[in-house]
Amino acid sequence: MRWSLRKFDPLFLALLALVSFLLLFNLDHRPFWQDEAETACLARNVLKFGAPRAFDGINLISQEEGREAGADHLWRWSPWMQIYLTAGAFYLAQPSTAAGRLPFAVLGILCVCLTYLLIKRHFRDLLWARLAAALLGLSVPFLMYSRQCRYYSLATLLVLGSLYAFRLNWQKHWGPALLLLASFGLLFHANYLLFFTYGASFLLAAILLYHRELPWKRTLLLAGGVVLVALQGTVFFQIQKQGGMFDLTRIFSNLQCYFLDLFQFMAPLPVVGCLLLYWLWSAAFPGGRERLKADPEVRFTFFLGLIVLFNILIISLAPQGEHRYLLHLYPLCAMILGWVICRVADYHKVSAVLLAFLLLFTNWLHLLPVARLQIQLRPADNSPYMLTYPNFPLKLYLSELFAGYPDVNRNLIDFFQGHARPGDTIVTTYGDLPLQFYTSCVVFGGLQGRLPEPGELPKFVVKRWHTRWNRRYDLTRSEAFILNLRLAVDYEPLVLPFADEEFGNRADPYYHRFVPDAPSLNQLIIYRLRSHHDTKTINQ
Repeated sequence: MRWSLRKFDPLFLALLALVSFLLLFNLDHRPFWQDEAETACLARNVLKFGAPRAFDGINLISQEEGREAGADHLWRWSPWMQIYLTAGAFYLAQPSTAAGRLPFAVLGILCVCLTYLLIKRHFRDLLWARLAAALLGLSVPFLMYSRQCRYYSLATLLVLGSLYAFRLNWQKHWGPALLLLASFGLLFHANYLLFFTYGASFLLAAILLYHRELPWKRTLLLAGGVVLVALQGTVFFQIQKQGGMFDLTRIFSNLQCYFLDLFQFMAPLPVVGCLLLYWLWSAAFPGGRERLKADPEVRFTFFLGLIVLFNILIISLAPQGEHRYLLHLYPLCAMILGWVICRVADYHKVSAVLLAFLLLFTNWLHLLPVARLQIQLRPADNSPYMLTYPNFPLKLYLSELFAGYPDVNRNLIDFFQGHARPGDTIVTTYGDLPLQFYTSCVVFGGLQGRLPEPGELPKFVVKRWHTRWNRRYDLTRSEAFILNLRLAVDYEPLVLPFADEEFGNRADPYYHRFVPDAPSLNQLIIYRLRSHHDTKTINQ
C-alpha cells in the first residue's frame, strides 16, 4: 500500500509528540539504580578531574572488585562516550537525576525519527514508516531503557545510522560512506560488545543478501577504518584482559534466554514463525529467490531478520544473558513487524488493524503462545503487574509515571540523607553507587570489593535481602564481611516500612515492577551502630 508522500506528516508529528512526552515526563521520578549511578558518578568525576576516574579520594566506583581501573584510577572497563555525554549534561544543568537522563531520552526520540525517515525515504511507504515508528516509540521496554542514564539509546541511534547509511549510495559517494564508518566507529565507543556483535552480524547479512552491491575495494577500505578504531580502543580499554569473562558452558542457556526475550518482548513467536517460513521459501525456491531479488522491501526485512538472528547467536558467547544487549535490535524488529502489518493489510484490512492493535497496545501475542508451549520465562518473585504477564504495557508504564513507585534506592537515599552525617561510613551488599551519588557518606561494599580497614566498624550496615555473588560464584566480599559482624550485639536494627527489592529502577522488562506488591515481599532493614560504639573502633 502506497500513501501520498509529503514533507509534513501530521500523524507522525502527533506520534512524535506522544513519544516525547512518554520519554521526557517526570524523568527523575525514580533515582538512578546501580548501573546508572556508575555512569553518573564517573561523569561527576570528569567535571572534577577532567577524566573518568574510579576513585575520588573518598569512594570507589566499581562493580568488578576494582578491576575497572589501574593504579592511576583511570576508568578502562567500558567506553567513555556515555560518561562524557552525561558529564556535558551535568556541566550545563548541575548533577541531578533528570540532567543525567535527559540526553539519552532525547536520543530515544531521535531513534523514532530515524526509524521513520529510513523507511519513508528509502522505500517510500508512508504507512510502513508510521507503523515502524509507532511500534518502536510505543514499546515500553524501549521507553524504559531510553530513560536510563546509560548507553542504550545512544547505541541504538548509531545502529540506525549504519542502516540509514547502508541504504544510501555509499558505493559511489563518500558522504554516506563516511556516515557508515562514523556509525560503526562511534558504536565502539558507545559499547564495544554491541560493536563486535552487531558489526559481525551486519557484515555477514550484507554478504549473504547484498554481495552483488558491495564494491570490494571500498568495502575493505571502510572495514579497515573500522578495524583501526577498534584496535586503538581494544588496547586502551584493555579488552583482552576481560577475555576470562567469556563462558562457553553458558551458550545454550544464553541462547534460550535471548530467544525467549525476543519472543516475549520484541517479536511474537507466531509472527516470527510465519516470517521464517516465508524467508526460507524466498531463499530456497526459485520463485522465492526471484521475489527476493526483485523486491527491495522483502530483501531488506530479510536482511534485518538475519542481523537479529546472527546477533543473538554471537552475543550468546558472553556469560551474562542480559536483555540490554538486545535493545539495539528493537528498531529492526519494529521495522519488520511494521512491514508484516502492511502486507497483511494488502489482503485483509480488518486483520491488519487487529494485528496492529495487538502489537501496539498489548503483549498478548508475545506471551500467550509461549505460555501455551510452557516455555515462558518469569522471575521467581514475579507479579501480575509486570511485562512477564499478559497486560496493556502502556497502562502499566503510565501508572508508574503518574502514581509513582516506592523505589528501594529512593527509600535508602532518603534515610541516609536524613539520618547520616557527612563522612559516616556505610557498608551495603548492593546499591552502593546510588548512595555514593546522592549522599555525602563513605560507602563501602556492593560489588566494588572495598571494605573498611580491619578493626573498624561501619556506622551503618545494609544487608540486602537478595544475596550477591561474584563472577566466580563466591559470596561477594561485602556479604562475607557482614556475616562476620556481630549485628545482634553491636547494631540496632531499623526496619523500614518498605520492600527490599533486588534492583530498583532497572529497565529490564523481565525484572521491572510498575506497581508495588501489597504487602511487600521483603522488609528493608538498616543496622545502625549502637551509641557506645560511635568511635567505630573495636576495643581490643
